[in-house]
Amino acid sequence: MKWEKDIYENVRGGIVELLILHLLGERDMYGYEIRSTLARRTKGAFEMKDAALYGPLYRMSSRGLITSRKEFVGERRFRVYYHIEEEGRQYLAYGEAQLQYVFSGIMNLLEGEREVQHEQ
Repeated sequence: MKWEKDIYENVRGGIVELLILHLLGERDMYGYEIRSTLARRTKGAFEMKDAALYGPLYRMSSRGLITSRKEFVGERRFRVYYHIEEEGRQYLAYGEAQLQYVFSGIMNLLEGEREVQHEQ
């Protein structure tokens, strides 16, 4: 259906930044590592292409939530590692609290629907 992409993007859009920050709160990571860890730990719910990953990374960097550094791998190649800053930790804490609040409300609504259906 033509609206599936809209729902997909709306549901995942704002959450991606929080998931990335959560991973960076555990340790510094480079792009491919973030992407593969997200896919693995969300059991495929957040499989992303490179372009979809680097947009949020650049936005968070420009807002001071994360910083980056280059580390050489071999003689000519390097990886860009991302690091969560204190501002990013505060953003993450607030975002996680909001997610829990919103998801709790959603589950209450959905469970209420089930209760109404069982009563009928």
